[in-house]
Amino acid sequence: MSLPIVNNKFGSVSNLRIAPEQAIGVNQNVCKPQDLQDVPQQHLSGNPKRPLKLEDDSSNLYTYVLNPLLYCVWLILLVEAMERFAFYGINMTTQSFLTGFYNADWNAGMSSTEASSVIFESGAIAYAAPFIGAILADGFFGNYWTIILGCCILYIPGLAIIAATAYPFGISDTFPTSLTYAGFMFLYPIGAGVLKSCVNVLGAQQFHPIYQAKAIERFYVFFYVFINIGALLGGLIVPSLCQFNNMYVFYGYLLPVSLLSLALILFVLGTRRYVLMKPQGSVIMKSIQATGAATFRCPPSFNAVKISHGGKYEDSFISKMQMMGLVVVVMLFTVPFNIVYSQIATVFITQGNAMQKVGIVDGSWMSNFDSISVIFSGFLVSGVIYPTLDRFGIELHMMTKFGIGTFIGGVVCVACVIIDYQIHSHYNATGEPINVFWQIVPYMLLGFGEIFVISSAYEAAFILSPDGFKTFGSALNLLCVGCIPNLLSAVILNACEAWAMTDANGGTELNNLEEYSTAHVYRFLWVLAGISFAASLICILPPVKRMYDMVEKKSKMIEDQSAGRAEVGFESKPEAF
Repeated sequence: MSLPIVNNKFGSVSNLRIAPEQAIGVNQNVCKPQDLQDVPQQHLSGNPKRPLKLEDDSSNLYTYVLNPLLYCVWLILLVEAMERFAFYGINMTTQSFLTGFYNADWNAGMSSTEASSVIFESGAIAYAAPFIGAILADGFFGNYWTIILGCCILYIPGLAIIAATAYPFGISDTFPTSLTYAGFMFLYPIGAGVLKSCVNVLGAQQFHPIYQAKAIERFYVFFYVFINIGALLGGLIVPSLCQFNNMYVFYGYLLPVSLLSLALILFVLGTRRYVLMKPQGSVIMKSIQATGAATFRCPPSFNAVKISHGGKYEDSFISKMQMMGLVVVVMLFTVPFNIVYSQIATVFITQGNAMQKVGIVDGSWMSNFDSISVIFSGFLVSGVIYPTLDRFGIELHMMTKFGIGTFIGGVVCVACVIIDYQIHSHYNATGEPINVFWQIVPYMLLGFGEIFVISSAYEAAFILSPDGFKTFGSALNLLCVGCIPNLLSAVILNACEAWAMTDANGGTELNNLEEYSTAHVYRFLWVLAGISFAASLICILPPVKRMYDMVEKKSKMIEDQSAGRAEVGFESKPEAF
């Protein structure tokens, strides 16, 4: 499970009439009536219910309450929690549903490799769709309406279709494969991606960006908590229900659509309470247009479309857009770890299904240990490891963090290989499966690695993306966190199918211990381990670290130039390890 998208933190509120330097020394935690005495009169609305005022660059006026979290933000957080409940509830059971592990008489008849490919491709779509959400929200509808449209047109219908296909013989006498594809490959993943780019931004927009800046930080703590609550509940309840009997798969899949629909109704009922910022135009669409204009120049050149060279795009905009290309280069270093991470909904579950479940704890259920590990590791790293390093004057370089996390990803694969060997040897000796709790170790290690790679990637995307391009940077980061790794995982898995994912009879279902024990899944895992260890070494090479430093320095230079501070030198800081 990935951490929350905090690099969207300021959303559309970064271009304000209040300059950040004007906020120095002001109270950034205005949450009580007595705090209003610290606020200049021009920033007060005169409305006792919504006393704070903001004017954006387009002269739109917005007013804010003193305690947005209790006034309206909890409704937004509820949508996020139920969206994560739906996503993880479905995602962690798809493999078993499509292959017939839950119901041998009513399923898509897919092999383990085919089902994994569906999950990889669906995940890739979900992590590419934030671009759609960002374009719709920033350029046309705003975050509020994009959330509603994404739920009503895409996400909820997709979940309803998936639930309907799980009802045995309810739609037709044969399993509705085409309808299943429509749910899993189109409506459900695109809806998830659209919401992913909007919910946290809308939540942050309920706070005044200057006088409630501290409250925004607390909001993201709550946002993280609600993500994990939803993911844990979805990962616990839905897989548990799906195990009981054939009809309970339908009931399990009915829960996500029902709870997300209920959350959306409550969200809409709170409409009059929200700060609804008007769309200011999509940076992504403008970037596409500028790229097209530059491509058709002879010779193709971004400089040719700058105003200083007779073009129609501001020089600063083109410089920032080119900067985003460097951000992509940095984000690509997170792909190897995320290839390993993408296995938790596919190959790791296939392995778990070949093991002896304990009560209701089966292969699908075990993925919850990743969520538990993320929470525990987050507190451990931020509360113990980083402060301890600070006391010794040690700062981890961003690429070192990527290298550590990616190395842990390789260790996860090795741990799964050891488990695979144990499955084979124990079955050959006794004919019995080993306990599914063996998988606790790789899942806990994976969560620890996520803190170093995925959360650090969010930080890097925020630091390196210029002002006005933060949402764009978030979408690019998600592309490297989920889309590209899922597509590459599908390619690697299909390439290894005959070599690693096929049993002695040529089958690829691997739905039971007998079939799994004659396949060679460990070969596929060794491939992933090799990729991870090689990538971790590349991350910590001095030239790679210097490349990141150059990108960070260039980003700061662009920001200084845009703010008229080109003459300001770079603040020196201790060399990172």
